[in-house]
Amino acid sequence: MRLSPAKLRGNFLILSWALYDLANQFFALNVVSLYFPRWLTTEKQSPEVFYSIFFGISMFFVAVSAPVLGTISDIKGRRKTFLVYFTLISVVFTMALGFSSNVFLALILFAIANFGCQGAVVFYNALIVKVAPKDKLGFVSGIGRMFGYIGAIAALYFTKPVILKMGYQATFRITALFFLVFSLPCMIFMKDESKEKLNLSYFFDRKVYVQVFQRLKKTLFDNYRLKDFRNFLKAAFFGLCVVNATILFMSVYVGKVFGLTEAGIIDLVAFSTLFAILASFLSGIISDRLGYKKSLIGVFMLWITCLLLGAILKAPFHWLIGALAGASLGSTWVISRALVIKIVPKEEIGEIFGLFNLVGYFSAIAGPLLWGIIIWFSSSLEGFGYRLACLSSIVFMVIGIIFLLRIDKGNAT
Repeated sequence: MRLSPAKLRGNFLILSWALYDLANQFFALNVVSLYFPRWLTTEKQSPEVFYSIFFGISMFFVAVSAPVLGTISDIKGRRKTFLVYFTLISVVFTMALGFSSNVFLALILFAIANFGCQGAVVFYNALIVKVAPKDKLGFVSGIGRMFGYIGAIAALYFTKPVILKMGYQATFRITALFFLVFSLPCMIFMKDESKEKLNLSYFFDRKVYVQVFQRLKKTLFDNYRLKDFRNFLKAAFFGLCVVNATILFMSVYVGKVFGLTEAGIIDLVAFSTLFAILASFLSGIISDRLGYKKSLIGVFMLWITCLLLGAILKAPFHWLIGALAGASLGSTWVISRALVIKIVPKEEIGEIFGLFNLVGYFSAIAGPLLWGIIIWFSSSLEGFGYRLACLSSIVFMVIGIIFLLRIDKGNAT
């Protein structure tokens, strides 16, 4: 059966949008999760808490700016424009990171690059309303995450020979290049709703910020329709504390606790990512049918299982834990993104994703910082300190489930 031109264009836009998730994963995996923290802690012998602090600083600035810029993107209809600028910031400073050997300078460059990458995600998520039919939110969200984890696999094996032969900094340079190349389809073919230019003077107009904060106040405190979204934000904060700590420190954890080598860590992450790809696809389909609230509660329970096993088991059970972590991670983002779109008005989606990412950024500060503090104070216990940090994360997931249960079932299906 031949597809109509409109259908072909729709599928092409979904592909262009999804490829950005792939591009983003080169930075998220190579820089945030794997090689930059290992460069700091292994090659430069810097304490993990330094990474937590600078990561937290970058997330704080994104947290402050994301809701405001997300609301402005709604008002002006220019979500793609912001996506392009933030992406280029990340690409440029990731490339610069590949030429810096000074720890303090590298931490600053990383913070700016991470600011750009995380800021771009706000507008990337909001652009899903341009490509996803209402009855296939989970499916399209899952396609994006599936491409993202395919990008993670590609990032692992494209850069594996580079890291083994040329070291960490060469990896940062190639990561910047791949991030740029695979983000181009989204930045070129996705269109803004408005063609009105964003003059620099607009951002210095006091009236703009009065309007923005009035809208944000209404969303957070005055709008009864969005009470389910507020409960979701509370659940997301506690759940993402665990997710962000896992992303940042998983390579260090499996090295310290399970004694894996550099090559062994790469193989485990690749194995875990295969399950993230499968879960991204299946969770989108399942959540469209079973409901997003019920599905997300199930994912949080899967996280609890993963954390418990990760805290008590030894090698070779790291393969089981890696599979569970991959499936949990892949499903979390797919269902969360679909649930947000389901329970909020379409015309406020940029603002809403700004607030959702705001919560994600605060959790990215709190979760890794708490993890780093636990490791810091239990450093004399060696591997047991890492297991203690993993076990303590279960409490956050339990609290998240409590808030998810408060969401109206009728609005979350």
